[in-house]
Amino acid sequence: MKSTGWRTLQIVQLIVFLGMSAFLFIRTVDGHGAVQTTEVKLISFGIWALFYLGLPAVEWLIYAIVHHSKQ
Repeated sequence: MKSTGWRTLQIVQLIVFLGMSAFLFIRTVDGHGAVQTTEVKLISFGIWALFYLGLPAVEWLIYAIVHHSKQ
């Protein structure tokens, strides 16, 4: 997991996560026209963060399976 491609992917994922997080906190109205209060912004961020944390978990699982099968 120390390849250049792996690190590049992680950096791109972090940039996308930070950009989307900034967007979620900056917007005042969502796509349906609902006003974004602080509570709604935090809920949106929590859902986004859970999705983002799920990606490394899946990547780690795939790495563990591939690494285990090579032994």
